[in-house]
Amino acid sequence: MTGEGDDQSVGAVVLAYHPDASLVDNILALAPQVGAVFIVNNSPGDESTVFDRLRTIPDVEVIDQPGNVGVAAGFNSGMRRVFDSGHRYAVIFDQDSTAPAGLVEGLVRAYRSFGPGAGIVGPALRSGVTGHEFRRERGSGVGVRETLISSGALFAREVVDRIGLHDEGLFIDYVDHDISLRAGRRGLKNLKAFDVVLDHRFGGAVPRRVLGRDFFVADYSPTRQYYMSRNRLVLIRRYGFGPWFWEDLSYFGKAWTKVLLFEDDRPQKIAAFVRGVRDGLRYDRSIDDQGAGVTS
Repeated sequence: MTGEGDDQSVGAVVLAYHPDASLVDNILALAPQVGAVFIVNNSPGDESTVFDRLRTIPDVEVIDQPGNVGVAAGFNSGMRRVFDSGHRYAVIFDQDSTAPAGLVEGLVRAYRSFGPGAGIVGPALRSGVTGHEFRRERGSGVGVRETLISSGALFAREVVDRIGLHDEGLFIDYVDHDISLRAGRRGLKNLKAFDVVLDHRFGGAVPRRVLGRDFFVADYSPTRQYYMSRNRLVLIRRYGFGPWFWEDLSYFGKAWTKVLLFEDDRPQKIAAFVRGVRDGLRYDRSIDDQGAGVTS
């Protein structure tokens, strides 16, 4: 990575796929916190006016992709642009995350306060639908976490130089687990900054009501179920059954209980899950975090 400039500067990357108008509000909240915002358009040909509106915002650049290149390649495209523009830090977001004032400053402060050995830094998470802060996200100060989700993750240039960018072979799902685990393998500590909170939507957040109780299901598409199934196995083969796996197993059990009981298109999702298991077992192990799967 090259580029000179203020070593405290931050560039933001926002991955966009057929966004609605709420993305404009999210960018307006984020832009004052960073030096520049790079929006990766993973939906070329989108006929909505959202991207037209985004192009009029100062210090916002839209990076058009040739098609849906996936989460990993999309984030990588934006992060390269951030670092080539001279920023020291890249902070990445999904389109459905809202960054409250002070979030980016808090992430940088957490990274700098930890000192040598700091890896990726992420905020505490709060549901953008219910406003509920998840139990695992409650705390104060800075804590060490094995894995962080992509949205809200801060990467210092020196960390990326050490660990590389996201594994584009994974395409979507577990991309954040992979780069987090790779940072740990390279001797870095990933940090959760509990004092800054990101509002984030998980999946489609489709409401359901059973026995008078309201709750939400993610209702991920069969395609997403395929990649979650495949990439979970890829990571097991790559990193083994560490703490990340047991935490993910709990999530997997709850998620599939909802799929089987409350979500639509269950036969298609089950079939996609099975295909993912098959392809995860067949995945070429030579394409790992030392090889062609990571663009540095």
